[in-house]
Amino acid sequence: MTAPDSLGSPPDPAAVIATVEVAAGSVLFAAHAAVPGDLPIERAASATLAIRGAVERARAGQRASVVLGAHELVGALAALGEAAAVRMPITVHVIERRGGLAVGRDELAPALDVGAGVLVTWSNQEAADMVLVARRAAEDSETPFLHIVDALPSDVAALGGARELAAGFLGSERTAPTFKDVAPGDTDDDGGPRPQGRGVIRKRAERSFAARVPFALTSAMRELCELTSRPLGAIERVDTADAEEIMVAVGCAFPAAREVVRSLRAQGRRVGLMGVRALRPFFSADVVKTLGRARAIVVLEPLDVPLAPSGPVAAGVKAAFADALTWAPGFPGVGRIPPIISATFATIDGAISEREVRLSLAEIASGERARRLVVFGSDG
Repeated sequence: MTAPDSLGSPPDPAAVIATVEVAAGSVLFAAHAAVPGDLPIERAASATLAIRGAVERARAGQRASVVLGAHELVGALAALGEAAAVRMPITVHVIERRGGLAVGRDELAPALDVGAGVLVTWSNQEAADMVLVARRAAEDSETPFLHIVDALPSDVAALGGARELAAGFLGSERTAPTFKDVAPGDTDDDGGPRPQGRGVIRKRAERSFAARVPFALTSAMRELCELTSRPLGAIERVDTADAEEIMVAVGCAFPAAREVVRSLRAQGRRVGLMGVRALRPFFSADVVKTLGRARAIVVLEPLDVPLAPSGPVAAGVKAAFADALTWAPGFPGVGRIPPIISATFATIDGAISEREVRLSLAEIASGERARRLVVFGSDG
């Protein structure tokens, strides 16, 4: 069954996400993001107030989600961090509308540090499935999830059956939150002053709840795959088993890189691709298992952090190899760290193109002289 006619063909990612969230029984909040007018939605004056509204609904035992435009996220990160501190299982979806030249997804890097799960999808179908995965993982771990949609309008199947799928996957009721927040000045059980500050109590709880997230996320992905027969994992591998050169792609870089891999493979070049959907948690051991035999690696990520030595995903890949090289538990042993080239994008014209992917990959030919940071869309 295809998407409802009211969403257009192909539908906009915001419409797809809103449709699935409503089908899942979520109260949907937005500030300025464009969401179809025929869907029930609660408008807030700002992105911060939209997140706070979702938190209040979640505290009352309801499912709640937020749809934001990319330009709204940075100003709302404090509210998202507060939601993480009080363990509210909300989902926040961030949509980039690509109409001509766009700034790099520079709202993504600071979002990695607020204590929420962070997921990235690169097609409407994955975005629709990730709505349910993020919802399930958020509820099982009592941790908010941020879902970055880096996709152009594209076809999506089975939206008409979203309500039945959501009911079977999520259930009709959600478990009440177990974390009990404390207010300043709360007393202990004996009536005396509480010896710990609110921040200490929240931080201790944060670590214990965060430990649930990897299992909650992988379990949700695996079960949805079984229900739909659509693959959806924290990472996606394309021809990596025998690859000498492997690209790591995030968001809209993945479709372009996949086409480049197909073309170069047809010419006999042993190139592979790994797509990364989960940035928080970051599955470091799985990354090394996929990339460990590569002669060189190129990381393509549609964002720019001007004062950093590399993009955040490239930094995560490098850290994963450092752990493997020093025999960290759970990691495969490696004898070397291959050259890792970080390709970031200060501005993007529509989406990352195959030309830009090929230029990034060509840097490998320089061997040890290869630049470790390549930036597109800059006047520098």
